Amino acid sequence: MKRKESGITLITLIVTIIVLLIISGITIGSITSKKGIINQTNDAKNLAEKESLIQKIEADLYNEKVKSGKIPDKDTLINIITKKNYGTISEDNTKLIVQDEEYEIELNEIRGWQDV
Repeated sequence: MKRKESGITLITLIVTIIVLLIISGITIGSITSKKGIINQTNDAKNLAEKESLIQKIEADLYNEKVKSGKIPDKDTLINIITKKNYGTISEDNTKLIVQDEEYEIELNEIRGWQDV
């Protein structure tokens, strides 16, 4: 009487391991590459924080407009930024530099003030 043996052959096991290695290589590559998921997530986070800060500054400018009854100028904008400690202003007074997050905001990206 012949006995029927069942199980995984060595070749099947090797092929399975190779397929898993290929899949994991592709996955790790898509996560860690320059345009990978981690970098895209960090870029999205920085953009959201930047937009949030711009909205805070615009809200402060609107409050200043309501208090004074006139459209704030560039000096008022710079005073608000330094008083609220949002970051530092560049030497040429054209950029807000946020050092914690290492990004810059052009002052002309902020609405609600006029350049006189």
